[in-house]
Amino acid sequence: MSPAPLADYSALAGRSIALVEHMLHHPYVLGVRQAQAAGARITLLVRDQEWYTHGRSWAEAPLSVVDEVVHVDTNDVDAVRSVVSGPDGRPRYDAVTTFSDYHTEVAATVAQQLGLPGPSPHALRQANQKHLLRAAFGPDEGNLRSALVATREEALEAGDTLGYPLIAKPPAEAISYGVRRVDYADQLVRAFADLAGYTSSLRGQPRTGEVLLEEYVEGVEVSVESMSFDGTTHIYGVTSKDLFGDPYYIECGHTFPVALPDDSRAELYGVVRRALACIGYDYGPCHTEVRLTDRGWRLIEANPRTPSSCMTMLVTDVTGRSPILDAWLLALGEVPAVEPVTWTGGAAVRMLYPASAGALQRVEGVDEARSDPDVQVLLHVDEGEQLMARMDNSSCVGFTYATGDDVETAAAIADRAAAKLTFVAV
Repeated sequence: MSPAPLADYSALAGRSIALVEHMLHHPYVLGVRQAQAAGARITLLVRDQEWYTHGRSWAEAPLSVVDEVVHVDTNDVDAVRSVVSGPDGRPRYDAVTTFSDYHTEVAATVAQQLGLPGPSPHALRQANQKHLLRAAFGPDEGNLRSALVATREEALEAGDTLGYPLIAKPPAEAISYGVRRVDYADQLVRAFADLAGYTSSLRGQPRTGEVLLEEYVEGVEVSVESMSFDGTTHIYGVTSKDLFGDPYYIECGHTFPVALPDDSRAELYGVVRRALACIGYDYGPCHTEVRLTDRGWRLIEANPRTPSSCMTMLVTDVTGRSPILDAWLLALGEVPAVEPVTWTGGAAVRMLYPASAGALQRVEGVDEARSDPDVQVLLHVDEGEQLMARMDNSSCVGFTYATGDDVETAAAIADRAAAKLTFVAV
């Protein structure tokens, strides 16, 4: 099946966008290229270039396609403002934004200080700090009971109150880092001791070592991809979220769009819109994870950015609208025509993980996997690179991506391609 044609993004022509860090892998490089093709100029602000290159030269890094790279402490608001504004204090770029979970508040604060469009930094903080979102969502029926704990004793007391099983996680992280299920008190003690040692984020920002405990709920999990502006959260659709499950909740695949009965879809969208409204998040993209339980839809997390793991490609190929480009239009003060949404066919992605840790020797089956014209094999590891055991999404080594006349066809194509690949490591 041919993907839906890309919408008109000519409003990006002649505009300059400063990205305070970026996301890795093919979909985000594709977004840069599409924006450049529409006439935009993209500048990437980085704190640690090695995070993108993994020991290779910058010219070999996929994100080297950006028009300019500026080195600056991207964790420092004043430092970022100094490089995106001129001597007169006026902005040097038409937009300052990011899709990096760790830098949304910095980018939004700088944009606000320079009078550029962007989301509320306060709203972003409440979304990024998961315990603050839980507190703000309060008694809403879509919320889950939770507790933020700072000591072993508080953790055990919260475990007794919430009941087992429960979920333990860092209150502010990404890529499912540290998330685990806890079934009894001794396991909680070990989980707390591990998570309390997280005193800095994966991008070097300080963390308190506190641990967020949440009640565990069974059910099918999905994500809702949205863009908020003009007083409305506009929704592209629902993405499946396939997980490996206990004890680490790691994503293994996605399909788009998920078919739901009208009443269930309305309830789901209501939970998402109420959650974003309660924190005042009314300007920008969001990837909201929600689980269908026997009591209805329950909020898992709201991530104020576009989704990762090729989900932006799923949405783009089915709807013709790119969440990445739409978010950049919004950062420029332009209004993206998100709705009405039209779905054409389906798309699927499967995330690839090595069977074991070690230095990658070779990848077998690539040519065979790519033999289907409807599949893309997108690898982001090279021979000799150290592979990690599967513990969170950072150990993903690539994707198989497919489109089809419907989601079932696309999923079958992506699954067949994934089954043909073997990552040999020693």
